[in-house]
Amino acid sequence: MDPVSVSGSVVPATVPLSATSHPLQRAGAWAVAVLAGRGTPGEVAETDLDTVASRLVDDVSAAAVAAKDAPAYDWWKVLFALYPNSKATHSKRPRDRAVLKVAVAEMFTADDMHAPTRPCTFCGTPASAVWAKSMLPMFDTNKALNTLPPGVVGWPVCRGCRIAAWTLPYGAWVTAGSATVLSCEEEGAERSFVAGNVRRAQRIMHLGLNGLHAGARAELVAVRAMRSLRAGLPAASTLWSFKNDNQEPWLRVSRTRRAVPAFLATVEGNAEPRRGWRLLEVALTRHDKSGALVASGPAEAARLLFEAEDGRSRSLLSQLHQVLAGPERCWSTRNRAALTRLAFIYAEEVLGMNPDLKPVATVVADWIEHGSGSPRGRLAEYRNVALSDYKLGTLLMQAHFRLSLDGRPVAAGPEDWRPLIQQRPRAWEQRMLLAATVLQILQERGVAVSDTRAEADEEARTEQLLERPLLGLDEDDEMGAA
Repeated sequence: MDPVSVSGSVVPATVPLSATSHPLQRAGAWAVAVLAGRGTPGEVAETDLDTVASRLVDDVSAAAVAAKDAPAYDWWKVLFALYPNSKATHSKRPRDRAVLKVAVAEMFTADDMHAPTRPCTFCGTPASAVWAKSMLPMFDTNKALNTLPPGVVGWPVCRGCRIAAWTLPYGAWVTAGSATVLSCEEEGAERSFVAGNVRRAQRIMHLGLNGLHAGARAELVAVRAMRSLRAGLPAASTLWSFKNDNQEPWLRVSRTRRAVPAFLATVEGNAEPRRGWRLLEVALTRHDKSGALVASGPAEAARLLFEAEDGRSRSLLSQLHQVLAGPERCWSTRNRAALTRLAFIYAEEVLGMNPDLKPVATVVADWIEHGSGSPRGRLAEYRNVALSDYKLGTLLMQAHFRLSLDGRPVAAGPEDWRPLIQQRPRAWEQRMLLAATVLQILQERGVAVSDTRAEADEEARTEQLLERPLLGLDEDDEMGAA
């Protein structure tokens, strides 16, 4: 991923710093604005660049000479993951902080307008400096010795974009080996994401990576940023996660649909889906045997709103189906209704689905309640086929005949369930929503498909968990309590 291929054509900038369409430069530019106390990158002045550059020199130098057991060394790990052969991260770097500061400061000096200049690769501003992989996270692998034309030593980069390239880790959600930046159609979400990560970066420098909240994820910070829009405006977001070390660089991309901010606004503004979201967070929270947090429920729930470019991601509807249909939990009528409502709101607002599944769900519920054998056994039979088009069709046909032979009314026929059992777009999602509706109908009818005592115990335990503070949608970022 090189600057030209992402940012496309460039127009010379008329300000010291501008946010381009390249996601890494853009994240760095926003970080400069936040560090300088400016509203946007376009408001950054030359004096602001001087201030931010001075801070970069101090922070980078401190991390580069820190002892390996010092918290500041963790920030060096972050820098090494992005700029593995730079002056500050190379194994042969000076160990004298004063000497190193001089070398790092040279990286951010003003362009020499008396020297030959070329348009900055990112923004088009005349630039005299040229940088390559050692200074820019460009995803070149160690197998590609030179991806530039013969005789070209690097990409021209202006001072503003050079500083932005090194403020990138302040605006990104970083670990010891990777970084994640956010692109969004609404600039307010980008700034909110960067501002939270700037505070997080400060915590890493002072306390190390172990001083961060366990189980946190970049997706949760991004969801909070989208919620900062408040109006629920349609806005697609993209997370770019990457590693740029000397081993094997990689890039992973995940996106949200444009309707996600509106969905989040609906969840926040309505009691039932808001409770459903909290229940989902509780269900996804995991602790080890010692009680230490392994998976943060709010972070895992936020992750479900993002769809990976390679297709390897869980969907919110799929996870809600597992939470609702899984035998390990006995949801109360109120909690099941809240989770089911959450699923249908997501389907309607994000996926554009508004199916009327009540008639078909009634057929399945009637068969479970009145068929031969125990309702619990028939529910288990339905669970086994709920997501299979062919097997579900077979069960619906059996239920139709059974109810007809018993002289009971049949609420829906083959034409009603045809969209559920064909291989067509959204049929799988409709089958998951059907299962949620069936379970809710059974519970509303009081059909005994679970242990009532276990259900009461589960309800009491869930209420206790809901009362505890979670790192959820209404709380500050992971380092706010420092």
